[in-house]
Amino acid sequence: MANLLIFTADDGFAEALTRALRREGHFCKVAEDEDTALQEVRARGLSLILLDDAPALPSVEEIRNWTLLPILLIADPSRIETLRTPLEADDLLVKPVREEELLFRVQNLCEGKESLEKGTPQGGHRTAGLVLDEDHYEIRLNGALIDLTFREFELLKHLMQNPGRVFDRNQLLNLVWGVDYIGGSRTVDVHVRRIRAKIEAEGQTFINTIRGVGYKFNTGTE
Repeated sequence: MANLLIFTADDGFAEALTRALRREGHFCKVAEDEDTALQEVRARGLSLILLDDAPALPSVEEIRNWTLLPILLIADPSRIETLRTPLEADDLLVKPVREEELLFRVQNLCEGKESLEKGTPQGGHRTAGLVLDEDHYEIRLNGALIDLTFREFELLKHLMQNPGRVFDRNQLLNLVWGVDYIGGSRTVDVHVRRIRAKIEAEGQTFINTIRGVGYKFNTGTE
């Protein structure tokens, strides 16, 4: 069972997807507009977003500014040739949707997300002695609890969950402070500097600066 967000403005399509997924034991929430979808994402607990590829809805690229959750894009055949490659979504489903294929792809994406978290606390990540326990909102370094503010924790969480991925400052602002935040990118730099002072005191480098772009997280061995 998983908590799923169905993002579509088509009531009939949402009802059909919800009916099929609930029969399989999944919990479904439906969002028909950007504000509702963003509210659901920020509420936490979601495993997957099912996004209807409709011109009136945000693109996968725009949603990536809110969240790093897996995205299953559901597209009309006529829209396939407009999609960029490599595919920005984690998987693609073409309409008309076959229930068996829908359930298979949802299960595959949800299990893939869970497999990334094996060997760490539930809802957590671990690398080179640095452990993120999202359920308890804790960061530990070699067993010692690190005192982080809410924003510092959220910023480090997004970086840790995507080692090696480069985030520009605007992406991090949107992910941690929200799309409505009016402050500048300097805020990200200040918080990264504070985080480094707390987790890199023993000489390890966990966060790398990509000059002119932003930041990425590594295993602490670079």
